Amino acid sequence: MNKCDLAPDAELPENAIAVSAVNGTNIYELKEKIAAAAKQEKNDKRLIGDLVHTGDLVVLVVPIDSAAPKGRLILPQQMTIRDLLESGAMAMVCRESELEETLRACGKKPAMVVTDSQAFAVVSKIVPNDITLTSFSILMARYKGFLDSAVRGAAEIGKLRSGDCVLISEGCTHHRQCGDIGTEKLPRLLKARTGAELALEFSSGTGFPEDLSKYRLIIHCGGCMLNEREMVYRSKCAADAGVPMTNYGTALSYLNGILKRTLAPFPELQRLADS
Repeated sequence: MNKCDLAPDAELPENAIAVSAVNGTNIYELKEKIAAAAKQEKNDKRLIGDLVHTGDLVVLVVPIDSAAPKGRLILPQQMTIRDLLESGAMAMVCRESELEETLRACGKKPAMVVTDSQAFAVVSKIVPNDITLTSFSILMARYKGFLDSAVRGAAEIGKLRSGDCVLISEGCTHHRQCGDIGTEKLPRLLKARTGAELALEFSSGTGFPEDLSKYRLIIHCGGCMLNEREMVYRSKCAADAGVPMTNYGTALSYLNGILKRTLAPFPELQRLADS
């Protein structure tokens, strides 16, 4: 109950607290009560740990180009390495230019190869078909809870026609450089695959359009800088507007003709890709 500074002796109902936004009375106590009442949910979801076994070898392909952040790995790559370590699996990291040599140097067959989605075209030709191949972005979409809708959305790429409006959205606000995936690589691949003159729009950070009705398709990043609730919310907004939504990794997999292969860790979604 606010404004206790005006009515300090007011009778309060059960489980109420008197506060004052003017002088700060009981604001700290109010926050403590809210925190105590909030439901604490344990997040036991895994990024990759539930897909491998103790002792498995997983090769991670991390391109180092002009678009890569200087001096560090991006969050999905860091999270993948950490989850593999917690699972007792072994992570071997290389660039796509050293992938062939890395696979030859492995003392055992890798259980999986995880690549940056931008390198799908190169990596998919190097990795034998009997080795599971997927991407950080696809793993992140599953982790954020919208991989199934991303697979459905990717199938809509083949239906795009000239004049269709496509939103390409990122959750972060990094400085865009030459070769940027969202503003350069995806538009180029969409043009090559569809042959259509598309109307492309872009958003980043918290700037996600409220009115999605004009879009024929939304291609979203993996959402590593957004929490699961925000990603599920954006996916639901798209669904409510009747607009298919996919993500970078799934779209790039489709555009390179390897969607079903990159969904090998998720058989139920492979069947969805077939349909």
